[in-house]
Amino acid sequence: MKAIIVETMVGLLAFGEEGEVIAEEIYANDPKRMAAHLAEHRDGEVSRPLSDLVERLASMGYDAYASPNKGLMDSLGERLHVATEASAAPVPEVDVAELAVRHGLIESRAGFGGLSHAVSSALAHLDVHRALSSRETLLSPTVQLLGDLDTVINSLSGRVREWYGVHFPEMSRWVDEHTDYTRIITSFGDRANLTVKGLQELSLKKRDAERIVEAAQGSMGAALDDDDMAALQGYARVVLDLYGERERLTAYVSALAQEVAPNVAHIAGPVLGAKLVDKAGGLRRMAMMPASTIQVLGAEKAMFRALKSNARPPKHGLIFQHPLVHGAPKDRRGSRARALAAKLAIAARADAFSGEFIADKLLAQLGEP
Repeated sequence: MKAIIVETMVGLLAFGEEGEVIAEEIYANDPKRMAAHLAEHRDGEVSRPLSDLVERLASMGYDAYASPNKGLMDSLGERLHVATEASAAPVPEVDVAELAVRHGLIESRAGFGGLSHAVSSALAHLDVHRALSSRETLLSPTVQLLGDLDTVINSLSGRVREWYGVHFPEMSRWVDEHTDYTRIITSFGDRANLTVKGLQELSLKKRDAERIVEAAQGSMGAALDDDDMAALQGYARVVLDLYGERERLTAYVSALAQEVAPNVAHIAGPVLGAKLVDKAGGLRRMAMMPASTIQVLGAEKAMFRALKSNARPPKHGLIFQHPLVHGAPKDRRGSRARALAAKLAIAARADAFSGEFIADKLLAQLGEP
């Protein structure tokens, strides 16, 4: 015999094939527990009340069960090894307010609105908690923090160059990297202390080190007293500390991106992958985007400007940071960006829906001429 299981806010009902109620399993009179059971069934999980109801029905001779909730029926069949089906037929109507009154959950039908509101609020609370508990929710704020940190570091590094440039203006010509420039200040201070060996120990090339020392000997810069240099070096150390924080944050973002979107992170690189997911508004939204949209993520202003002025649209957005794109000849960057975006679109769908790791296969296809 087959029983049709109907879910309600206050409990589960089982109907026979003739439409009669054959069993009931009413939830405890607690809106939070009711919401928890509703969430379990919505997610296709077998709750304790459902398991108890099926055991009771089995003792009554029922060996098959149906419900419009396909996920729940699949889980029920796997867990309890019973015959189940997802029925598309209309389920019997249930007067939930009358059911709640009959089982003492509320005193009268007038109280059903309050119970319904309490359960809905509890269910919303569960949904918000689940959304915030997702690892993906950590990706957006950390990526944005990394961008803010880059902006601050670049600004502060520029101020360091301006400040030390009063003392040794020629050094900017030979030292491009902000980190190298700042380390030289913290390590040597006054330009008179610079040595070729010391600069080489800071990873500078010998020829560049020789040019810097030679320029220091005939610099047109002003002399700084001990207090001035101490203040400058202290400021430079703060900037170096920020570079260290950036490295740690980058490592964290990379690990998080590989956990949340392994395919996207493998193809784009962890940091760029994280930026793409953040700019798309989440992994699932990125998975629903066409490749052409992914291609120009981050170039929205240029795209709108092109639409408004009938100018040529941008060929790429954030994915220009990928070596495959920015390392290509200028006339091939557009085609490279399209190819990369197409693979990223597939990768995002795999991460969002199947969880299967296919990035190696996609990269192999991307490498084909």
